Amino acid sequence: MTAPHPVLEKELQAAVMNLARRMGWRVWHFHDSRRMVRPGVWVGDKDASGFPDLVLAHPVHGVLFRELKADGENPTPKQRDAIRDLGAAGADIAVWRPADWPVRITRQLQGDA
Repeated sequence: MTAPHPVLEKELQAAVMNLARRMGWRVWHFHDSRRMVRPGVWVGDKDASGFPDLVLAHPVHGVLFRELKADGENPTPKQRDAIRDLGAAGADIAVWRPADWPVRITRQLQGDA
């Protein structure tokens, strides 16, 4: 029996992090430290905006940067910039969605791009 299909981005994130750890990946998720203190006024690390949701490292399969999005949602302009710049620098960067669970995500975690 297969795992249920995650629906929300946070469900996908929990499923991916759990699977990746079971497969020997080191997983990092950095909570966005920016907070709105009043309408239009943000505090926190402005450079964190757009950074991918997950950084995964494996001793055999390398390092992956993954942005997670619910089906039908698209990366923000800052996320698109980060995806473009990390890709141009040679990083393995991609967007994963609930529709990618579990087949595409499992294959990529196994090193079968």
